[in-house]
Amino acid sequence: MALSSKVLTLGASAVAGIALVGLLVGFGQPAPGWRPQSSPDAVVAPAGVLPAVVYREMSGKGRGPNRDYISDLATATGPLPQPGEDKPVDPQLRAEAVARRAARRAYSGAPPVIPHPVDANDVTSCYQCHGEGKVIGTLIAPRISHQRYTNCTQCHAPVAVGAPGSVEGFEVANTFVGQASAGRGSRAYAGAPPTIPHSTHMRENCMSCHGQLSQPGLRTPHPWRVNCTQCHAPSAGLDQSRFEDPSPPPWAGEGVVK
Repeated sequence: MALSSKVLTLGASAVAGIALVGLLVGFGQPAPGWRPQSSPDAVVAPAGVLPAVVYREMSGKGRGPNRDYISDLATATGPLPQPGEDKPVDPQLRAEAVARRAARRAYSGAPPVIPHPVDANDVTSCYQCHGEGKVIGTLIAPRISHQRYTNCTQCHAPVAVGAPGSVEGFEVANTFVGQASAGRGSRAYAGAPPTIPHSTHMRENCMSCHGQLSQPGLRTPHPWRVNCTQCHAPSAGLDQSRFEDPSPPPWAGEGVVK
């Protein structure tokens, strides 16, 4: 009885296995009379019309008149300015740098405009030059003075008038008049380090405007000193710090034994 059960079990397993193999083999064989269809002829786009791109090739397919353009901003660089001697800055160069800086802002303290064409949808190109600072030919791209943000054009408006890299003559449709720049920081005494004559908000990186990759008239004569606020104190008024109502001393309350 036991032997017959084993024979039946083995027979059933063999039949199931043969059926499964036949099923799998049948899936791989075309039906009788089946013939592969011929591929359609390629559609030729009319003259002056760009052909449609297959969706699977959309991300890596170059299109438009700039499809062969390759940006070399990451590798393009020029010789870095050498640190100068520890001597006062030329007043004429400083005046020119301050005037150029003011011409690119709607008011003192406003974010500067972008003086060249830029792709507002791709900020990675901004960091190619302004991430660490760069010299390209005769142009200096200073390092960003604040922490990185993902949308540069939210604050910096693209303005390009005339030749690329020039913003001379542009007008800002804004009647707001901000606080006038102090120009220079005050000194406690002759020869003392000047205070910072502007707010430090969004200007945490002093070397952005005063380092070697900045306008000659604004470069510090001692770039090897890395802790600026050790000597140059921020302005409490310009940084909007209030000290008019200090906390009372602990001995001012009643019942305190003096």
